[in-house]
Amino acid sequence: MKEVWLVRVIFLLRFEIGFIENMRSVLILVLGFFRKLFFCLFLSVYCICVFLCAGYLNFFVRKKNKIPRVVWGSTPLINNSYWSRSLRAEGFLSETFTLDFYSGINQRADWDKVLSEEFLWAPNIIKPYIAFLESLFRYDIFVISFNGFFLGNTPICYLQSNIFKLARKKVIVLPYGSDSYIYNRIRSVNLLHGLLMSYPISARNQKKIAKDVDYWCEKADVVIPGMMGADGLGRWDVLLPSALSVDLDIWKPSVRKNCANGFNGVVTISHAPNHRGFKGSEFLIDAVGILKSEGLNIELKLLEHLKNSDVQRVLYEETDILVEQLIFTGHGLNGLEGMASGIPTISNLEDESYTMPVRRWSYFDECPLVSASPETLVEVLRKLVTRPELRNKLGTAGRAYAEKYHGLDSSHYLFSNVIDYVYGKKDSLINLYHPLLGEYPNRMPKVQHPLINSQIID
Repeated sequence: MKEVWLVRVIFLLRFEIGFIENMRSVLILVLGFFRKLFFCLFLSVYCICVFLCAGYLNFFVRKKNKIPRVVWGSTPLINNSYWSRSLRAEGFLSETFTLDFYSGINQRADWDKVLSEEFLWAPNIIKPYIAFLESLFRYDIFVISFNGFFLGNTPICYLQSNIFKLARKKVIVLPYGSDSYIYNRIRSVNLLHGLLMSYPISARNQKKIAKDVDYWCEKADVVIPGMMGADGLGRWDVLLPSALSVDLDIWKPSVRKNCANGFNGVVTISHAPNHRGFKGSEFLIDAVGILKSEGLNIELKLLEHLKNSDVQRVLYEETDILVEQLIFTGHGLNGLEGMASGIPTISNLEDESYTMPVRRWSYFDECPLVSASPETLVEVLRKLVTRPELRNKLGTAGRAYAEKYHGLDSSHYLFSNVIDYVYGKKDSLINLYHPLLGEYPNRMPKVQHPLINSQIID
């Protein structure tokens, strides 16, 4: 009898546990259903509300202030801060509004509005919707990436342009990389492989990235992709090597005057190896090892996990040569920081199908970046390490190039012309930096340097 009783108890316990588990699963399904239902209702009400607000702005609100209000977002890119600052210095109403910021490399003071600090009363899931709606009333021009403005990862992401147009807002798109590289459209196999080494997940998201790129290339008022335009975008309204800028009051010429040639003293090479595959960091490490084995006295500084202020200090005080990257054709912000610091800077500029258009129809011939690939790096470094007078000439030219084309005043020139264009005050931007037809390249003497097509000529 005792054994039968125990079997019955165990059976009942199992039955109750199974019943509870089943009820729990049913409850989760019901809650999930109501959560989705509530969110669908929220989206429906939100869409009605946001289109009504856009219509109100179109038909009933006439802009009293002649100065457009500009917002830069919502991806937290440090150059948004520089660009915004350049317009604000010239009297524009300009600020950044980002999802968050990268506290590991940037400072909170770099940014104006940060979504994580706004609307503290609201759940995080609806904050982007509130920010978008508030921004319609607050700003006139939206400078975004292909990710869109706050709603880029929401179910209504492809309504953004309709809302902006109804509200008579203008949209300027400046891509930064992962928002715009569609891997099956990239022309350079070297670039593609570098991206696959550093960002393999994007290869699985090509359909979404392509849809975003095609959407904004069709809908935006202006697209300014720099050299990325050739890789599957098919549109650029301004042709220039890069729209990036730096604050030249912060990035000052290096105080280091090193006459060492690798035999009579140490030559220091710096490199920021974030995204190592994309930058070819392993080839630099190997090249430095080869040169050291030849007897050259070289120190390699890898600038990893540093704040921008620490990178700035190393370039200002300790660096003789900066190697930015060796894989893709062009330069990024770090290369520009190197030139602004008066340091000879190396980037890959080997593929003329990318560089020739910006030499011919823009100002890139004045750029003193030294070109090197993984195969030519040892020889290029050997020339720079052993010739301090060449380093000095390139560093001086780099600072002059940054001052002429990439300071905050240069940024203001670009975006003030873009703003005039979107409001119909200019017919076209395509020749803005044309070396013969454009005003800007000829406002100052050409930057002189000893390179020919970015190559050191013996």
